[in-house]
Amino acid sequence: MKLDLALLHAPSVYDFRKKDDVLFAYLANSDSVHVSGIFEMPPVGLLAIHQYLESKGKKVEFYNIASHMLRYSEFDVEKFLFELEADFIGIDLHWLAHTQGVLELAKICKSYHKDSKIFIGGISASQLHLDAITYPQIDYVVRGADTLEYVEMLLNAENDPDRLKQVPNLTWKYQGEVIANDLEYPNKPYSAVIDWGKIFGNGNENITPYNIVIPQYGCEYNCNWCGGSQYSNQKEFGLSKVVEKTPQMLQQELTTLINSDTKKHTVTMINYWHEHDGLLDAVDEAFRNDKIERIHISIRKLPEVERIMKLSWSKKIIIELSPDSEQMELCKMCGHAHYTMEEMEDFIDNVLEAVYSFEIYFMIGIPNQTRESIQKTMNYCVHLLDKYRGKRVMPYICPMLPFLDMNSVFFDHSKRFGYKVYHKTLKDYCNALLSMNWKNRLNYETNCLSRSDLVDITYEIIREFTKKKAEYQILPKGICDGIVKLIDETVALLEEIDLYENMTESYEKECKGNKVRSAIFEYNQRAFKSVKSQQRPMDFGFARSQWFDTDEAFKRFEDERRGENIC
Repeated sequence: MKLDLALLHAPSVYDFRKKDDVLFAYLANSDSVHVSGIFEMPPVGLLAIHQYLESKGKKVEFYNIASHMLRYSEFDVEKFLFELEADFIGIDLHWLAHTQGVLELAKICKSYHKDSKIFIGGISASQLHLDAITYPQIDYVVRGADTLEYVEMLLNAENDPDRLKQVPNLTWKYQGEVIANDLEYPNKPYSAVIDWGKIFGNGNENITPYNIVIPQYGCEYNCNWCGGSQYSNQKEFGLSKVVEKTPQMLQQELTTLINSDTKKHTVTMINYWHEHDGLLDAVDEAFRNDKIERIHISIRKLPEVERIMKLSWSKKIIIELSPDSEQMELCKMCGHAHYTMEEMEDFIDNVLEAVYSFEIYFMIGIPNQTRESIQKTMNYCVHLLDKYRGKRVMPYICPMLPFLDMNSVFFDHSKRFGYKVYHKTLKDYCNALLSMNWKNRLNYETNCLSRSDLVDITYEIIREFTKKKAEYQILPKGICDGIVKLIDETVALLEEIDLYENMTESYEKECKGNKVRSAIFEYNQRAFKSVKSQQRPMDFGFARSQWFDTDEAFKRFEDERRGENIC
């Protein structure tokens, strides 16, 4: 069956499984999100586009290429793409970490299917649309957020230039000319409502009971490092305020979850929806349901203690706080400083028994941050471990990786904030992602720390902090010893890579390179068997699928191909 649209999620690097010249190192993808260096988790909006277009009668499938490659070593990507039949192929370029994988996947698709039209979308695609459209494998770029209707209009235009001119937010090319249609945002509530019953239904007991729900698009706040801040959305999309789902839409989405086959479920609710009473009221019934075990929320401003206490489901809450630094002058640089550490601790003390747990995030890569100030941050984190020992209050120290967000305040005003920015074009990011040593992938360094310094201090601090977790019995000593061993092995291999890359061309360098590439390949193969992060230092590999895995779609594809061969 020929599809109207095949949606694909690409790996960060294609084909990562064969790479012996790119080290997918532990901690090289920030470690603040539990995904591998392949970035196999897609933006939730892909599911919304898929389900919306199906509701409009379109034949659509979503294939998570990255995840399938990671989980199934025998998966032949090029054979799959060769056999894939679709009028349109859509690939998300939401994060710049996918640049190389997206462009390479699109190139392969175009080589096999010259008549299929390939488009990309997402934050990074929108930001670099005029760059992306110059690539011969890219026919269209759909800019902006909440693009469900615009993608439908693109498909319905059937490549007719007169109809393409009417598609808002579309960048395209016609007779050698690049055309960027006017940018607009739908004058209606955020429409990316997902039926989670289609993900967690059909008696699938092997799927991890976890998902992400996005109640709103945009942000009320300006974190200077963030490419999704109020500043960035206003600049890129002309979006001056947050666009929310209606309470009814949010309630509908959560109802599909609790009516599914899931049990003991954890749901992460993105952004600061809980500051809006209408949305807070809308989730009440769903969150009181026994199927929902944990609710992960992010807090920017410390709410009134009474507000937390009034929530009947507060015992399920995991509260995420991101002060970035305990040093207020550094917080201010980030656009934070809404509360002091004393105020934060008072808040934690007052609601500690009413919530499930706290996650507190501190950052490496802030302007004016030195080795000494990072050490102070770690010492403060140790203080938190000591004060809240056994109380489910866990601090994390995460480097700002892999990139400083494009269109963030820091990126746009890099000199003022003491940053040196290295990559600006898609070609720059492609080359960076193929660097052997991940220090060369970084697109920034600060006025106090070079790229080498940022790599070194990351491993030094996380190593020391991991040993403290063992000392304070936060984690079993065996697990901490394993993390320390992995860090030491990673640092040693990075040193070998540096030695090799700094050698002059010679027979000795060639021999050294063979040994280094062999070590990289062996390291990567072990790394691809599981996902390790500070939040989940123990990982059981890929025995259970995730909400973003698409095994059923691939099975339908294979069943159809077998049926065609029989006929």
